[in-house]
Formats: sequence, structure tokens, C-alpha cells
Amino acid sequence: MAGNQQLRVLHALDVARTQLYHFTAIVIAGMGFFTDAYDLFSISLVAELLRHVYYNGHQLPRNVYAAVTGVALCGTIPGELVFGWLGDKMGRKRVYGITLVLMVVSSLASGFSFSKREAKNVVAVLCFFRFWLGVSIGGDYPLSATIMSEYANKRTRGAFIAAVFAMQGFGNLAAGIVGMIVSAAFKHSSASKIDYAWRIILMFGAIPAALTYHWRMKMPETARYTALISKNAKKAAMDMSAVLNVNITPDDEAVHELARKDEYGLFSLEFLHHHGLHLLGTTICWFVLDVTFYSLNIFMKDIFTEVGLLPDIDSENNHTLQRMITMTALYTLITLCGTLPGYFFTVAFVDRIGRVKIQLIGFTMMTVFMLCLAIPYDQWRKHKNRYGFAVMYGLTFFFANFGPNTTTFIIPAEIFPARLRSTCHGISGAVGKIGAIVGVFGFLPDTKYHIRVFLFVLIGCNLVGFIFTLLLPESTGKSLEDLTGEIEESQEEDETSEVALSKYIHTVPF
Repeated sequence: MAGNQQLRVLHALDVARTQLYHFTAIVIAGMGFFTDAYDLFSISLVAELLRHVYYNGHQLPRNVYAAVTGVALCGTIPGELVFGWLGDKMGRKRVYGITLVLMVVSSLASGFSFSKREAKNVVAVLCFFRFWLGVSIGGDYPLSATIMSEYANKRTRGAFIAAVFAMQGFGNLAAGIVGMIVSAAFKHSSASKIDYAWRIILMFGAIPAALTYHWRMKMPETARYTALISKNAKKAAMDMSAVLNVNITPDDEAVHELARKDEYGLFSLEFLHHHGLHLLGTTICWFVLDVTFYSLNIFMKDIFTEVGLLPDIDSENNHTLQRMITMTALYTLITLCGTLPGYFFTVAFVDRIGRVKIQLIGFTMMTVFMLCLAIPYDQWRKHKNRYGFAVMYGLTFFFANFGPNTTTFIIPAEIFPARLRSTCHGISGAVGKIGAIVGVFGFLPDTKYHIRVFLFVLIGCNLVGFIFTLLLPESTGKSLEDLTGEIEESQEEDETSEVALSKYIHTVPF
């Protein structure tokens, strides 16, 4: 059977032992997410410094605050759509380096902000470069997810993709630590010198991405793109033989078999029939998750100020950056105790519990803890209770990451056909970032009433996410081709695949 013979290289990936190259790929792809998270979440810290330098310590105007914190998110939408589409048309590797270069350049340029030292000019230039930073970050989402899913074996694929995404946690942690160190260093400086502080914070995000450029460009194209889209099984076998240290014998007849197959497009009735509900589920779940996740992240300092965990702007003492130091310390503590453990739990259990179950658990527990924040909100504002509020806040982030924040990234990289995988992941992520923009621009907290009502709105988002998660198939332990139906294989063939492969795959001695 030609279809089964073509599976030699694909099954070689599915049954391959975990090797050094898998971990190398995690680091290469993950460093992009480190920078993504660092740049997206450090801006809330930078906004605190901007008001010291350009607004005499007063609160940023609402339109300026929304623009500075939300413009990068606006850039991620075209980035996800365009680079996701290009990843399917031109190849994952060919456009992977472009996103990295754009990320590094725009991150550095954000720190320079070439303009006269006037608030409106600096903010305008900063927003321009952060938009393009958002474009590069958006492009990194579908490409990194697709590359990792297509490199990984089927037993630990979820853990590998989750490990790439978990680098966001380290990016968040780095944003807090760098912000705290830089703020402490400039604590007693004049406004003109503090102007350097926020630039240093922004430019630091370019370093990890720049360090991985060489290795990112050396990565071969994924075997699934080469075999299933480029129809070159021979090259796919050669590439994977090199990186997995095996000798895989290709079958040229299988390429002709695949070339004759009817391949439906994104806007076809066949796609609507096979994957329409899946795409609806991934987009809606990502949308409502990002409404909650980004608003709670970016406006954390406003919420903590309201409950008394941070000093009010008007009550600050002569140390103008003391509030910034306290804020970054709380931010780092929540990352260490809530955000990072959530990522680690997902890496450990996603291939045991399953993606869909973890997403359902995550939405449920987020709802529970946010109800605990919203219902007794007035009680949390009392002095002795405010630390309990921070604990509940951290637990919400734990179940966001041991839940939908990670699984909404994993699932679209697995359940769509290879020729549409990057595009559909980009569509799902772009709709998610629209949700993030709704959270950022729709939530500019002024009063405790506003915050309390918005917490209930976020709870409603969690319930919507729970319902639409039920539309998604479970992908744990299955090959990508079995999930998408690109190559049908009987149960008996699947059970004996490892034995059959021994005829064609011979370990290359070191």
C-alpha cells in the first residue's frame, strides 16, 4: 500500500526516541516565546516609568496607556495571519528566520525611540516600533507551534509543544526581575536618567532571540511539510535521517500516490465538514481565554493598587521608583508561585490527562477562583485580607497555564491538515489576540465597582470557553495524520508500525 509506505518517514518521527535534537528544537523555538512574553508583558512595567519621565509622575492619559500597552497586540493579528499563511505556502523554515530578525530589530528600535524628548513624539515612535514587534511575535506563534508538533513523536508531542510555550513563563519572570533591578539602579536618579531605564528594559528582550538566530536558520524543514506538501519524500527522509541519527529508506511511489489525492482548501465545503467546528472551537476558546489572561496581566498593577497591595500614585514618597520596585516584586512572586508551576504541570501531565480535559479543568478552576475574588471583593480590600487576594490571583494564573493558556496553543497545531496547519493556527491565534485587545482596551479600571463588574465579565468568558472546548477532539497519543485523515491507516497497521519500521530504519552508530 503506497500510503502506508509513505508513512515510513512520518512513523519514524512518531515512534522516535526522545533525543537531544528534540530538546534543541524546544530551546530554539522557545527562545522566541521567551522574547514574546518578555516584550508583551514588560510594557506594563515600562508604562509605569513613562509616567515618571514624561507626565511628571501623574497617571498616563487613558488613550496613551491603552495605545502603549495594546499596540503590540494589534500587530500580532496581521502577524499571525500573514506568517501563518506563508508557513503553509513557502515552508515553515523559510519564514521562521524573518520573524526572528523583525523581532530583534523592532525590540531594539523600541528602546531607541528616535525623536525629540517630548511625550507625544516618544509615545508615537514607541508605538510604531512596538506594532512591528507585535507583527513578529504574531508570526512566531503558528510557526513555532507547527514546527514543534511536526518534529515531535506522538507519545510526548504535547509535552514538547507545552515546553516551547512554557518559555513564556521564563520571559514573564525575566521581565519582572529586569524591571526590578533596573528600577533599583535608577531609584535616586533624575527624570532625564530614568529615561534610560525603560529603554534598557525594552532592549534587553532582543538578546535571547538574537542568540538563537544561527541555530534557527540551521534547522531543516519539517518532514511533514516536505513529504505531504512539497511531495518530496526522499528529501524528508534525508533530513530526518540526519537529525534523528537514523537511516530512513524513502519510497518514491508514495509521492505520486499523495499527489493524486484530492486536497481541499480552507474555504471549501470539505474543510467546513471536516474541520469547521474544530476551527470554531479553537478560535472562540482562544478569544475568551485572552480576554481574561491579558487583562489580568497588563492591569495587574491597577487591581493591586485598588486592593491596597501597591501604594496609590498620589501617596508616593520621594523615592519615585519605589512603587515600581514593589510592583515588579509582586509580579515576580506571582510568576514564581503561580505562572511557572502551571506551565510545568502542563508539560508533566498533558500527555497523560489529555489536552481537552486539562482545558476543561483550567476553565473550571479559573471560574472558581475568580468567583472567590469577585463575590467578597469588598472584604479583600481590608488590610489583613489583601494578601489572600494575591494568593487567589496567583492560583487563577496557575490554572490558566495548567489549562487553556497552554492548551489553546497546543491543540490547533495538531488537529488540522499539514497543508493548512500553520494557517489555521494563525487564524486561531489572531482571533485570540482580538480577545486580548478587547481585554486591554475595554478594561481601563477606575473604580472598585468597575473592577468587580469586570471580574464577573471574565468569569462569563471562562464559561463560554468551557462550552466551546467540547467541540474539540482529543489528540493525545495519536499521530497527526490519523487526526487529520491525511493518510488513513488501519488499526492493525498502527499496532505493528514499529515492527514494520525496523525493515526500513537502521540506527546509525555514533
